[in-house]
Amino acid sequence: MTIQKKGLGGYKWRLVAFLFVAFFIAQGARQLYNAALPQICIEFGRMGVTDAQLGAVGSVFGAVFGLAVVVAGIAADFLGHKRVLVAGTVVFSLGIFCCGFAGGVGAMIAFYGVVASLGQTCVAPSCYALILRHHSETRSTAMAIFQSAVYFGVILSSLFGGLLAEQGDGAWRCAFLAMGAIGFVWAAVMQFAVRAEPQREGTDGDKASVKEAFMAVAKKPTAILIAVAFGFFMYSILGIRLWAPTFLARTFEGVGTAKAALHGVLWMYIGTLVSCIATAKAIDKFGKGRPRIRLDVSVAGFLLCIAPVVWVAKAASFVSCCVALGVLGCAIGVYEAAHYPAMFDCIAPRYRSAATGVTGCMAFLMGSLAPAVVGWMNVHMSMRAGIMSLAAFFLAGAVVLVPAQIWFFRKDWIGNEKA
Repeated sequence: MTIQKKGLGGYKWRLVAFLFVAFFIAQGARQLYNAALPQICIEFGRMGVTDAQLGAVGSVFGAVFGLAVVVAGIAADFLGHKRVLVAGTVVFSLGIFCCGFAGGVGAMIAFYGVVASLGQTCVAPSCYALILRHHSETRSTAMAIFQSAVYFGVILSSLFGGLLAEQGDGAWRCAFLAMGAIGFVWAAVMQFAVRAEPQREGTDGDKASVKEAFMAVAKKPTAILIAVAFGFFMYSILGIRLWAPTFLARTFEGVGTAKAALHGVLWMYIGTLVSCIATAKAIDKFGKGRPRIRLDVSVAGFLLCIAPVVWVAKAASFVSCCVALGVLGCAIGVYEAAHYPAMFDCIAPRYRSAATGVTGCMAFLMGSLAPAVVGWMNVHMSMRAGIMSLAAFFLAGAVVLVPAQIWFFRKDWIGNEKA
């Protein structure tokens, strides 16, 4: 159900702007560890910390995120999306701020891997649900604009964190302190700027039970397959996002921490940003009368990612690797423009936060293995082998979605229920 009350027409786009900034801060805070990792490797390496252990920080973040996001999604449905969003922003900002004082890998796991991760689980489910309350015909465009906060947040945070990290031992800590403080401020802004939510949706006005929320996802094979495919996607994304800056710094001569942190994400996310918005607009324009179009685009996105990952791993020069990262970003954008809209094509509006939580749980639990596994491959094989292995997971994601295309989507499509 889309809110149609008088005066909300302009607010629905202001809301996207508020949520964009919240997601920008969340994604930027998450990226700080990746950007500073080359310098953290040097500093913590003096204490005997290995790549596999530093990768485990990212793996703990992903595992905690996966376990908690389903609870956060359901909590947002029952406690209120605004309330959970603001509280989550405060919690993850606290974790990021405390990272500035971490004295070793154990403290980093506690503050970044656990506290910051727990807070961030509250952000996406609440934001998606708030956007969907106010956008119907403009759904894909609004969500693509919101999703672009990931790219801006990651790119600018990488530049910020990398430049600080390159200033010398311990300088990377200042980036965590600053980002945590910014998060505290924006939580206060949202508390006053985001409007109180209208009465929850439902055919009879009653609240859905937790069991109903889970069953809304579990009874739809298409939603389950989308979640599994999302897990393969997150494995590849978490792996390349964490290790790309370190890969550039170690593989190509003359590439320092700041340059590696920036170029490790810049070209990939520029490509993703442009491709995601263009794909979303094309779906909105040409998708009428084609209910399965978002699922089909998701499959295409997976297939388009395979060759660029291999190219990144085999690149003979820094410039070639950056071009490959840009092409990979364009392919990722195709998938991201269609993923959540495709899932929501099968899930009733009142359960969509819960659906985001359930699928996010599966995806991050699967994807959380990548940082540590690629870190292990760095030590026992090579960084090129670790990066190249991610291509297999993009292929697996496409294969998983084929049964949904052929057999399940037509039955699971929410348009059938509306009819």
